[in-house]
Amino acid sequence: MRPSTLSLSVPTVQHGREVVLLAEHESRDSGFGFVDAEHLLVAAVLLCSGMPRLRDVLERHGVTTARVREAIRVFVGAGVPPYPGHEDRVTCTPAGARVLARSAQIAGPHERVRPHHVLLAVLDGVDDPLMGAAHDVLDRLDVEPRRFRRALRRAARH
Repeated sequence: MRPSTLSLSVPTVQHGREVVLLAEHESRDSGFGFVDAEHLLVAAVLLCSGMPRLRDVLERHGVTTARVREAIRVFVGAGVPPYPGHEDRVTCTPAGARVLARSAQIAGPHERVRPHHVLLAVLDGVDDPLMGAAHDVLDRLDVEPRRFRRALRRAARH
């Protein structure tokens, strides 16, 4: 059975475009044709690891791109037939769309969605089963959500 999907126009996610496009690349590399919350997580970690203040937070909490990619294989698997793609659209699962929507709420109306907003959205989804298994990936990495969230917010403010 195929999961239900939502097709997002790339220009509508313009303010978080790099995260979404990198997540789409991650999903295709792992054998998917759709973006799920877990793909957004690995894309956000990859982008945050390029920012010194956020990289330090990731390292202190044991969150690396390699560890996240390995952990998502348990939850996502691979080999789902890809959905037909369009050059200007990204196919996204409902969980992925919820993470993006929460990221936009965290960023606020006047700021663009940044990778740490996606991480915070995943952390906010701990008690929301409709947010996908991205928070389970962090749990598998033994990340303490409250400490990680607090450290991310502190690093983002500075």
